[in-house]
Amino acid sequence: MTSDSVVRGSSPVKVTPSQDSDKEGIEDETEALERARREKKPFFYCRLVAKYPVKCFVITLSCHIAMVIISGILFASGFNLFPTNFEKLPMELYDIPYRVRDYAWRDRNSYSDIFKRTLSQQVISYERGLFSVFSSIDLIYDTDVGNIFTKANLQRIQRIENELASSASYSSVCMTHNDSLSCKPFKSVLRYFDGTYKQVSAILDDPNFNNIAAVLYEAFTNNATTEDFQFFLPKGYSLSATHVHGTLTRSILRVGCSTSGSTKCLSDTWKKQALTYLKDGIQTKLKDYVDESTDDFNFYFFCTNLWLSDTLKQAILDMLCAVGSMLFIFCFMLFHTRSFWIAGFAILSILLSFLGTNIIYTGIIDFQYFGFFHILSIFIILGIGADDLFVFYDNWRLTAFSTYPSLAHRLSDAYSKSVLSMFITSLTTAVAFLSSTISPLLATRSFGAFSAILVIYNYLSVIVFFPTVITVYHLKFEQWTCPCCRKCKEKEDESSSEKTKTGVSNEVFVITELELTVEDKKLPPVCNTNGSVVNVTVNGNPIPNIEKKSSLTSSYTNGLANGKTPVLNGHANGFVANGKPQANGTITTSENKKTKDSLVVKALHKKRQKKLTVFFRDYYLRFITNKITRCIAIPVFAVVVSFLAYSASTLEPDNEELQVYKKSHFYTKAQNKELYSFVENVDDNLVKIYIVWGISEKDRSDCHFSSIDCRGTQVYDSSFDPNPPGNQEKLKEFCDSFYNMSSSDLSQYRIKTDTSGIPEVACFTRDLETYLKSLSVGGLDLSLPWDSAKTLAFMNAQTNFYNTTGYSSYTDFLSIPMQYWMYDGYSMNYTTDYGLYNDLFGEEKTTFSQPLITNSQIHYGNKMKYLAVQVNTTINRRITGYSTGIPLIEKWEQLINNKMAAMPDGLKKGFQLTRQTWHWIYVLKTLADNALLGILIGVCLAFPILSLSTMNVVIGFLATFSICCTTVCVIGVIPLAGWKLGLLTSLNMCLVVGLAVDFVVHLAEGYTLSLHKDRYHRTRDMLEEMGSSVFSGACTTLGAALFMFAAEIQFFMQFGVFMFCTIGFSLIFSLGLFTLLVGLIGPQNNTGNLKVLFQKCRLRCQRNNSKNES
Repeated sequence: MTSDSVVRGSSPVKVTPSQDSDKEGIEDETEALERARREKKPFFYCRLVAKYPVKCFVITLSCHIAMVIISGILFASGFNLFPTNFEKLPMELYDIPYRVRDYAWRDRNSYSDIFKRTLSQQVISYERGLFSVFSSIDLIYDTDVGNIFTKANLQRIQRIENELASSASYSSVCMTHNDSLSCKPFKSVLRYFDGTYKQVSAILDDPNFNNIAAVLYEAFTNNATTEDFQFFLPKGYSLSATHVHGTLTRSILRVGCSTSGSTKCLSDTWKKQALTYLKDGIQTKLKDYVDESTDDFNFYFFCTNLWLSDTLKQAILDMLCAVGSMLFIFCFMLFHTRSFWIAGFAILSILLSFLGTNIIYTGIIDFQYFGFFHILSIFIILGIGADDLFVFYDNWRLTAFSTYPSLAHRLSDAYSKSVLSMFITSLTTAVAFLSSTISPLLATRSFGAFSAILVIYNYLSVIVFFPTVITVYHLKFEQWTCPCCRKCKEKEDESSSEKTKTGVSNEVFVITELELTVEDKKLPPVCNTNGSVVNVTVNGNPIPNIEKKSSLTSSYTNGLANGKTPVLNGHANGFVANGKPQANGTITTSENKKTKDSLVVKALHKKRQKKLTVFFRDYYLRFITNKITRCIAIPVFAVVVSFLAYSASTLEPDNEELQVYKKSHFYTKAQNKELYSFVENVDDNLVKIYIVWGISEKDRSDCHFSSIDCRGTQVYDSSFDPNPPGNQEKLKEFCDSFYNMSSSDLSQYRIKTDTSGIPEVACFTRDLETYLKSLSVGGLDLSLPWDSAKTLAFMNAQTNFYNTTGYSSYTDFLSIPMQYWMYDGYSMNYTTDYGLYNDLFGEEKTTFSQPLITNSQIHYGNKMKYLAVQVNTTINRRITGYSTGIPLIEKWEQLINNKMAAMPDGLKKGFQLTRQTWHWIYVLKTLADNALLGILIGVCLAFPILSLSTMNVVIGFLATFSICCTTVCVIGVIPLAGWKLGLLTSLNMCLVVGLAVDFVVHLAEGYTLSLHKDRYHRTRDMLEEMGSSVFSGACTTLGAALFMFAAEIQFFMQFGVFMFCTIGFSLIFSLGLFTLLVGLIGPQNNTGNLKVLFQKCRLRCQRNNSKNES
């Protein structure tokens, strides 16, 4: 009976020699193979570490510390080593035209010699007279299923608004309505009660809320108020003169801004100042109202300015979850290894890997972006790093129960068993991340690149640095105990000095192998032929009356005598005879004893092995290979996978924009209520489409590939010319085609109409011509088109404004009437047309440009630089995803392209665009495609990688099948959790295969590295060598993911759920399904062995060649 058959026995019972000679022959062969592997020449690096352990440790640690020093030098020299940006998420897509078109439109006025039209007398000339969408606060009052329009609820709304208006900072930020800078009241349903509209109707004056239904019905039916009143009505409302019911309503705390000065609407300075005012008292009260919410009255609020500030603050707080995860993993490592030395340097190695990776990422590859996504990689690498540690350390610990010629041999055996499986897991995970680098989106591409480098760097760190940590610990600190922090040595067994008793030898043998179980502490005396017995100590436990044997064993050990006595020459000290260690590994007795009378007893090491290892090797093996277990488990796995596969098939694309906070957060509730619960959505959420001429798409050829701020070079269309009369006629036809659209076309293109059914299209030709026809200037026909003669005639009739000298060759005819229209005949009055059209065309000064005679600040005779048409739509940008959005985009693109094709020269290069919306829809589509592509790449590469790494196609297939089951189940959880295929889920799905492969790879390697031929013993060896490591690695990652559940930012929380589900299912399908399958149909002997298959193919080819030659 060999040591393997006993040490790895499946049952803690007394073992007796087998009578089956074939089985003994197989066991002998296995033992010979194991001995050959243990005595194989050590790997060069292992020999180096074993020979110079301290020096190797210092050198490798210095390499890690060097990353800190290099980082410090680069940072001190001014190099942007940490290009962090947590305020922007660069989801820019430049392989489609809509982003560069959007930026081109936003920067349309960036040309030189621009003439900017402004009014000296505008309707709103006082400070903060304009409405600031960015800083204003939406207030939502919700009763769930109750009635918000009751006296008690309206009084409560009134109290909230009055308290907010009385805040000290309110007067500094509010929207004003006159030169005295008095604050405008809230936009609220209360305005119909407080007398604001009493001039419209006397009914609209009920400050005590005594006639609520009548007031609201009057506001709803009165033509002067009905359009504005729609804003406050929830869906499903009922309203009559005597009854009103609605579940919620809303109001707006209006923050103001100005066209210029310190409170300019687009000024970052005013946004920051407004944020300061809002936080000074107002936000505190708002959060108090949220906390005071009850089931009968819920309060939510939303403000873009406050939301951005709170999101950044909350994201930083949520990232502190990484600290909790790190502490958990450190404590688990400490528990697993029982060593501060190992756990501490393992965590240090993982953290310092970030610095080394960052140097490569920013210094070599030259990425210039580091954001929130990159922070998440710490959770990934903590799990992977801990998993690698457990694999290497557990293999090292298992080598303690085998015999080796030297420490280098032992280290090399542990190294060879773990380094390949760690390489495969690191490779597959890195490939999963690298699949994200093909994404055109910088956020996902940079995250994929950084994480892939981090995984590879951490792997190199583990295989280079960790062997030195283990070796130094083994030689220097393994005998140290905590908390005494001193080297504690086992006391000499006093029994060894006892005098010899009659019939019993006084020799104490501490040996490495025993043909008896440790559980049998008290055995009856067994006498041999000569009637002598001996006292034997096994792992410090005396087992009396053990019979002598006459066989002689010469062996090697791992450098320790039963884990206690150090060895100087690296050879066996595993036996202690007469209390004295024997250097050559041979058991000897007293000098008057012959060698043939030497005692050899094989001691079972179950007592010293980890309980978890014993559990997987013995108890779990019996459970998973049991016929009843198989009959139950396989159908259960089939049902679970089938159910979650069906769930995965129901996954739908997300039509909403990114929800940053959890659904339970008041910001998310406020956003959802605005989107889904009111009759009329805020107009800002409705998409505006612009058809533009004169501007070309941005040129980004000079932008750095990872820049998040570079928009590109502004380019203008030099061929743009709207002035020829034929071109003006075509522009009129273009505009009329929108106004004359049928109702079906308006519905198809989602064009919004006003209350009279007229399309809301700001196309200048109709309103310009209406204005010109209203003029009486020298009896001229001022209708479009204009030519040189009409232009000169008009200018000559207005000599108080124009000097026409030299204008006989002036060809930019259209600029003259359009400027005249915008300035309302140079009266400098603000008009509705000015507010609508002033930003839709631009003028550039030319050699013909001259100051107006009556106002030298105004120049006429300019050139039309660009021109645009604005179309209002019913497309809600907040709820339109790519499934419905892309068909709309394609319809609009085809419509405009067809119209441009029919345009004359000078107008052919127009295109359509939106601000952000079209681009965002394609971003969502790209994320979904990248997720599916990442899964496809991961699964397709998993089979060949696993097959080649294990050199067994059957194991490769079974492992890949397990990975596929894990992937399907994780995706199936998404619909069950109420999520859709959006930004967050798409990014997480790219990681599923890379994370799912880790555990099954370790088990597959353990199975193929077994020297046994049959599947049962291979499965047993697999669980013994890898079961504990896989389980421990899963526990650390699951524990780290649990900390993410506490995050308020939905992305962090979802990431934690994905990590937890991926690792959880991976653990279940690796230790469960994969183990069950290899125990049932795993390859035996050389079945599926690629080396054997290659040899057979080569022999067949050689035979065929021989036949052909003969």
